[in-house]
Amino acid sequence: MEILGFILTILIGLLVGLFGGGGSILTVPVLVYLFAIPATLSTTYSLALVSITSLVAATPHIIQKSLSFKKILQFGIPSMLALYTVRSYILPAIPQTFMIFGYEIEKNVFMLLFFSILMLISGFFMIKQKKNNPDCFDCPYNHYILMIAGLIEGLITGVVGAGGGFIIVPILMIFGKLSTKQAVANSLFIIGVKSLIGFLGSHDISMLDFLFLTKILVIALVGMYFGIQLNKKLDAKQLKPIFGYFVMVMGLVILIKELIIK
Repeated sequence: MEILGFILTILIGLLVGLFGGGGSILTVPVLVYLFAIPATLSTTYSLALVSITSLVAATPHIIQKSLSFKKILQFGIPSMLALYTVRSYILPAIPQTFMIFGYEIEKNVFMLLFFSILMLISGFFMIKQKKNNPDCFDCPYNHYILMIAGLIEGLITGVVGAGGGFIIVPILMIFGKLSTKQAVANSLFIIGVKSLIGFLGSHDISMLDFLFLTKILVIALVGMYFGIQLNKKLDAKQLKPIFGYFVMVMGLVILIKELIIK
């Protein structure tokens, strides 16, 4: 199973380079189901892996000055504050087992189910969104709504331990009025910084196997390189539905695994 896990880690990096995110949606399931790491600790591994790969992938966009830092700050600051608060204070306070609607549920199972539902919703809106995405940085948009969206996204991804690309990209497209490829570029930078802050704010860093983390990081970086090259060859209109369908399929897989197969 570990061999399959390392193979899928290449895909994680490829997704980060190709879609500006999405790698974290695969990271948590791979760590949980193939490497037998508890879901809560897997979220910390995920934040470490995604932060480094995303920042590396964002470097060319920074050099080319193709990022909208105004929108990055408006979305990113509320998101980062919410993420750090969740990882440092809220998540450790959640009991390992609790009751919901009269049913006893484990903390790890709840996080995975929450994760899968978010993926289904995000993927749906990615597929349904209009194809005529604007190709500019100064299109009219409501910066207050963008800030609120950042706050909500930070709370959500703090719980599931994901970089949030599967949510950030559609938010930047819908509320930030960016095209798919522009949203991908800006998402990489936001995910990198935000995930790093979330990782540093995690309460279980001392429990990580850093040799294992280094292995999957190197493998993911190789996949990310090929993802970046593929991104250059694909049209923006091709990326959006592909990303949306991928997110929905992964959400269904986790949902079935936790509710039916288990």
